[in-house]
Amino acid sequence: MIRKGILFFLVMLPLLASSQGKDPRLELVFMGGVATYSGDVGGDQSKFFSDYLQKLGPAYGAGLRLHITNFLALRGNFNYAMISGADSFSNKDYRKYRNLSFRSPIYEGSLLFEVSLVNWKHIRGEKVNSTRGGRGNLYVYAGMSFFSFNPQAYYGNRWYDLQPQGTEGQGLKPGTSKYKLSSSALIAGLGYRVLLGGRWSLGFEAGLRKTNTDYLDDVSKEYYDNSELAAGNGELAATLADRTIDAEGNADPKLAGEKRGSPKVKDYYGFAQVTLAIKLGKGGGNGQGFGGNGKFRTRNRCFQF
Repeated sequence: MIRKGILFFLVMLPLLASSQGKDPRLELVFMGGVATYSGDVGGDQSKFFSDYLQKLGPAYGAGLRLHITNFLALRGNFNYAMISGADSFSNKDYRKYRNLSFRSPIYEGSLLFEVSLVNWKHIRGEKVNSTRGGRGNLYVYAGMSFFSFNPQAYYGNRWYDLQPQGTEGQGLKPGTSKYKLSSSALIAGLGYRVLLGGRWSLGFEAGLRKTNTDYLDDVSKEYYDNSELAAGNGELAATLADRTIDAEGNADPKLAGEKRGSPKVKDYYGFAQVTLAIKLGKGGGNGQGFGGNGKFRTRNRCFQF
């Protein structure tokens, strides 16, 4: 799936680029900020400051935005991010005692539609430039991403890939196989950008990804028999699968079939990023902010942000 998604993204980029012609409707967008995650590992999911802000990782990438009309744009992105979670952040004892933690890199290709909400001067076709108002643009966006991931756990002064370990008995339990390290996600978010002048605009956006996997953190269902896991996949797999401790910090192994995670809700991740965009093509700006004469072109209803 991830290969098809990346291929789709790569095919879309030249199509976006070729569609601009002589009209500067295409922007190159750079993004940088933080990523967070919501899933089976970590703190109380209802406590934003005690959980999400403790497991922020980097998120950065680049994309192309094509303005289709004065209020609608199509955008293709590629992002890299690092997400993580740790039960030590939890406000709930059962999660602290479970004692699991992970990190996972994310490589994401996405296709988004952007709809402007507040930029009425452009929508009415009025002449707008950086000195006459209308510099800001509030927008919502939605779309789909294809991404790869690889959950890892830290043990013995090094990081280990968790998927090959089969920590919940994948591949050992009859009728099971190891989960895939790629998936898709639905995206929704909100952004705001301001015209700096000439070709440039600066903005901020935040978006959430609802994934189709429950294994971003390698945790989903129940514990597998630890002795069978050790015999089938090795002692390391057994150790990484069950790291439960008691209130005194001593090992407190779980029985096979006891709850390890919750498969009812798939995992989420999200980005909050600063964006910097530069308009491409001819007539990209002369300091007034919109094309060669600072005007919004109503004939082709091109959004000259």
